[in-house]
Amino acid sequence: MDIYKLEGGEGWSLEVVTEDGTSIVWDDLFDDDRAAFEEALATIQKEGPVAFVRGDENVIPFRR
Repeated sequence: MDIYKLEGGEGWSLEVVTEDGTSIVWDDLFDDDRAAFEEALATIQKEGPVAFVRGDENVIPFRR
């Protein structure tokens, strides 16, 4: 899990990178790093860690 303060921006970005290198980035920005962290924990509690590895509707592949 990576939480970034966007340069020149007003929000914090949340990214989860899976073991196989898949990057899952939230569309919405967060007011602070704590809010982003709490969202990641809430997602894990609600959906389980499988939410980040199921590889279906939550993953949008990059074009090559």
